[in-house]
Amino acid sequence: MLLNVVVALVLTATLGVPGVGAARPEHVVVPAVASAPTGTTVADETTVQEVDLTVTAEPQTRVDPDVAPTQTPDSAPPEEATEVDPGEDAVVADVQAGDRVVTPPVDTDAVQTIGVTWPEGADVDGLGAQVRTQTDGEWGDWVELDPSDSSADAGTADAEHELRGGTDAIWIGDATALQLSFAATPEGGPEGMSLSLIGSPEVAPSDATVTQSASSGSAVVRSAVLATDAVAPQVILRGAWGARPQSCRPDVAANLVGAVVHHTAGPNSYSSVGAAMQQIRNDQAYHMDSRGWCDLGYNFVVDKWGNLYEGRADSLMNPVIGVHAGGFNTGTVGVSMLGDYSNVAPSGAMVASVAQIIGWRLGQYLVDPLGRMDYYTGAGENSRYTNQWVNLPRVFGHRDVAYTACPGNQGYSTLGIIRQQAAAASSAPAFGVVRPVVKQLYKDVLGREADPGGLEGWSRAMVQGMSPAQVATALATSTEYAYATVARDYDDVLGRAPDPQGLSTWTSAIMQGQMRSEDLRIWLFGSVEYYNISGETDNTYVAALYRDVLGRKAGSGDVAFWAPLVRSAGKDAVVRGFWKSGESANLRVEAAYQRFLGRSADPAGMATWPPVLLARGEGELRSQLVGSVEYRNRSVANNP
Repeated sequence: MLLNVVVALVLTATLGVPGVGAARPEHVVVPAVASAPTGTTVADETTVQEVDLTVTAEPQTRVDPDVAPTQTPDSAPPEEATEVDPGEDAVVADVQAGDRVVTPPVDTDAVQTIGVTWPEGADVDGLGAQVRTQTDGEWGDWVELDPSDSSADAGTADAEHELRGGTDAIWIGDATALQLSFAATPEGGPEGMSLSLIGSPEVAPSDATVTQSASSGSAVVRSAVLATDAVAPQVILRGAWGARPQSCRPDVAANLVGAVVHHTAGPNSYSSVGAAMQQIRNDQAYHMDSRGWCDLGYNFVVDKWGNLYEGRADSLMNPVIGVHAGGFNTGTVGVSMLGDYSNVAPSGAMVASVAQIIGWRLGQYLVDPLGRMDYYTGAGENSRYTNQWVNLPRVFGHRDVAYTACPGNQGYSTLGIIRQQAAAASSAPAFGVVRPVVKQLYKDVLGREADPGGLEGWSRAMVQGMSPAQVATALATSTEYAYATVARDYDDVLGRAPDPQGLSTWTSAIMQGQMRSEDLRIWLFGSVEYYNISGETDNTYVAALYRDVLGRKAGSGDVAFWAPLVRSAGKDAVVRGFWKSGESANLRVEAAYQRFLGRSADPAGMATWPPVLLARGEGELRSQLVGSVEYRNRSVANNP
């Protein structure tokens, strides 16, 4: 059944754009972009204008049954379109053959990006939205405007602020007019549809130096990059491309577990870095103002020359949850290639930059780009999966989890190369050594297996520069170590558990670095309680110290030498004499070799380390041993 359809276009403006100007006969007029006041940023000059679209069914009209319906509107310019009077709220457009309705032309002189939105949850099945644009007086082909395959994950700040469903942002560049077409159904289109018109000035990058390769025509940004470490990629920061501040604070995941590769699906014809930045600014405006998200949905964007842009704020440092793959945003980094890579292959520079940022970010979270994972997803718009575990590559394309062509056939075909190059760019190869060392440190310092959180956290810290000795020291000043050490020393020396006051005092001192475990043992050996349980005489006290400190029986001459000193110098001085003796140092060096290297100390070690231990303490000896190549090799062998 063919219908007459009323298409109402009501122009409204946001972000301070002035009202509707004078109408041209052939176009619905959209206000020009206002000039920004002196001192404003590029982001301040970005405008978002909303055209309310209402598609409602009218009574049936008679249609010549001999006219065959077509799937798309006539591609000729709609000369019969009703002229729009700015004072009117609506125009009536005749339904074209094929049950389609076409809007009057809309002026887009000051617009480069468009999108169509509707109330969140609206039924758009069968809407069949299409758009065509006019450039240099010629109308192009009709292009599908499919519902966006991106949505916020449930429970996130973006989901809370998400205002509307919609299509993806569409770059129309220098087009001077556009038309929309919809399927003409008995119910009409959903109420509250809106056409978003986004415009911003194209400016040459001012905070980055762009060099042009004469042979390849590629542009590479050489400054305004993030400086972190040797493996960090060059990144054009948000301030350099003119990002707006976030409208709300996105959630941050516990860690990163994978990466999703996208394309923006816009034209590949942008010819400068300034134009690429303009697209990204407009996409951010559409995501924030038209869809209601906190920020640009992608964590990173890469242009066709391989320039890498920081997208969603703080994505360089934290696992910020984006809006790029509904149901799979949490714990993944979304990287989008600027352009349409359905039939055109991404450049080698683009692929390399996508791989580099993925390898670097996943590497910081101990994720191998060549690996696979089990990911639990809830519900996501256009998602292939709901409330289930999904086994995926760590680096996957958007189409793997959504009903979408993204990142295009040619883009998708590069995923294998991206994984390989990401692995090469990642610090993940170091994990083959780092993880085993952390596991062994847990066994040697805490006497237990490493928990997943500790393994991940300390391994990441070591990849970023922390030494095994520093990790060992951190573990040896932890609450767990302090409590265990105090309990062990009380049991070994006094044969009982620590009293609450002693436990609190000594654990706090060890955790704050004010006391070493060896200091506690010295104090306990010098206590009245130890003297009493040793027999309450100077002779029995000295005999007990030989047994418990030096591990052997005292001779008669030994007791005769030390017993008088208990009275004259005091128990503390006697205990320190035992503890600081060469014999005691040799025993403790041997114990450290057995604990950390699994073998007896060699002659060179016995000549080197006892003086170090006596001068600097057991912590220094521990640091030296765990920092050795031998300890690393032993850790790898023991923790495959």
